[in-house]
Amino acid sequence: MKGASIMKDLLEPVVIKGMKLKNRVVMPPMVTNFATEDGAVTRRMVRYYQERARGGVGLVIVEMSACHPAGKGFPCMVAAYHDRFIPGLNELAEGIQVYGPCAALQIGHAGRQTSRHISGYPVKAPSPIPVSGTTEIPQEMSPGEIEEAVEAFGAAALRAKRAGFDAVELHGTHGYLLNQFLSPYTNQRVDDYGGNFEKRLRFAVEVIRAVRGRVGDDYPVLFRLCANEYLEDEKGITLSLAKEIGPRLVEAGVDMLHVTGGMGETGDHLIQPLYYDRAYNVYLAEGIKEVVGETPVIAAGSIMDPDLAGRILKEGKADLVAVGRGLIADPQFVNKAKDGAPHQIRPCIRCNECTGRLRKGFRLSCTVNPMMGREEEEGLTPVLQAKRILVVGGGPAGMEASRILSLRGHEVILCDQGDSLGGLLRLAAVPPWKRDLQGLLDWLKRQIQESAVRVQLNTEVGPEYVKRLKPDALILCTGSMPHRPAVPGAESTPTALDVLKGVPVGEEVIICGGGLVGCETGWYLAEQKKKVTIVEMLQDLALDMEARSRMALLKGLVAQGVRKVYPFNMQEIIEGHGVVGIDKEGRKREIKGDTVVLATGFNSHRPLPDPGPECREFFIIGDAKRPRRIMDAMAEANHIARFVL
Repeated sequence: MKGASIMKDLLEPVVIKGMKLKNRVVMPPMVTNFATEDGAVTRRMVRYYQERARGGVGLVIVEMSACHPAGKGFPCMVAAYHDRFIPGLNELAEGIQVYGPCAALQIGHAGRQTSRHISGYPVKAPSPIPVSGTTEIPQEMSPGEIEEAVEAFGAAALRAKRAGFDAVELHGTHGYLLNQFLSPYTNQRVDDYGGNFEKRLRFAVEVIRAVRGRVGDDYPVLFRLCANEYLEDEKGITLSLAKEIGPRLVEAGVDMLHVTGGMGETGDHLIQPLYYDRAYNVYLAEGIKEVVGETPVIAAGSIMDPDLAGRILKEGKADLVAVGRGLIADPQFVNKAKDGAPHQIRPCIRCNECTGRLRKGFRLSCTVNPMMGREEEEGLTPVLQAKRILVVGGGPAGMEASRILSLRGHEVILCDQGDSLGGLLRLAAVPPWKRDLQGLLDWLKRQIQESAVRVQLNTEVGPEYVKRLKPDALILCTGSMPHRPAVPGAESTPTALDVLKGVPVGEEVIICGGGLVGCETGWYLAEQKKKVTIVEMLQDLALDMEARSRMALLKGLVAQGVRKVYPFNMQEIIEGHGVVGIDKEGRKREIKGDTVVLATGFNSHRPLPDPGPECREFFIIGDAKRPRRIMDAMAEANHIARFVL
């Protein structure tokens, strides 16, 4: 009954200034790079949003649209700065609304968080303060340029209304222009738009009034508010400051506040990786709700499952909840919850590969849902002629390929030499802060259990097995094995995988290899009160990681007191004593420790290099092809199973 009550709260309708939402679940704005380089809506973008609208959400807020050409923040960012974009925006709005949700368009300006390379214009901001780690110093906006930006927001809002959107949202968080004016960190002006609280607030108030003047009093205007920039020494916006800002925005004409946190320099708080707690920024929404009375508030930040979303509402922390990456992973998130099948929701693992690709200028994609952004392509077509397909290896690639092949009607035999499915994913999910990976493993195993796939565990597949089974096709996805460097002592040294399996280690541990695996293993052992030193041959740690996840991981290592030595070229491992190598000064050095652990990469494992002439089709995928990421394994498995066999 408790779960039913929580779902009732989640599915309760709500009306915001005449906009009737069928439930309290919001798809928040998330950049896709699916528009054209000019900023026009594409069919790919429409289908992507339609798939999420079809999944049962109450409100879809379309990603930030540039209100001014100089405010373009991504190479293929949707635009609203000219009337020529209205027809495409109309197609997008109506494409969403036809499935039942209301549609809002977010309007924003990147300010200092763009580059001339992306927009083609000089970078403009409240003050000439560059984003940390960049060299492009923005130009301080003149009063005339500020006036132009205010007008641009108002004009873009009117275009959104003319295009048929039910509401507009002003992007005032994540370090974009409105946020930059509000923050004492990025706004160091001494004129009428900076210098104290009232003057920093002025730009946002003028934008809200300009928008309200264009769209009228009866049209919903939302504001996405940064309630904590998470900067050191509270140099920027904090929750206490945001509590002063929120009511003033409502007073200026905002109908709903969408509360988040983080900005360019603190992106790990903006889109939280799996190292951080779920519902990470919900306390910010709760704080703003305390000071804005009846004004509806949307909570956001790693809200990963329906039960969590429902509890946020039941406890009065917010009026609506934003589910972002969860809807990228599974567009049917709401419908599955509504139908009493939350266990069927394909879980987001918060790997942040989706946004990591955007930072490289690529299009949005998803590790666990390879068909995200490919909704126009042919679906799961039933096979005309069923084949017997042998899948060797029960890791993510093997399970993904098997479930899809079975759904299409093939006879599938999934073999694994272990006593359980999961492959290396089972070990990767061992640290307690990686429970999101355990969610993916559980979901894949459940899909296999509920399918017609024949699973054979504790099974070594060799040529004789293949000859006896006579499969029409064989998919080899046997993963990878830890690499042992060619240095004395490495042959008997335990690996990071051994540590995750529970092999005991001493009190002082040296981890050789400072990539993702080595760093996570170091954190894991440090939490067990071990004294950990990571040695790495490259110039820094975790260089193989997505940037925001890396930020969080490195902070975790610091918090746990993990010692780091790099660059360090390991030459010998002395059991029970430590490692010897060449340090950054070119000197031979010994680092002492009672246990050494290898985290020096992986090699493909291919126990069956050739299935024999009886098997007409043979594929090698995932780490068996080349050690990489879960995303690559899932994508290859999905493609082979869906489009090739």
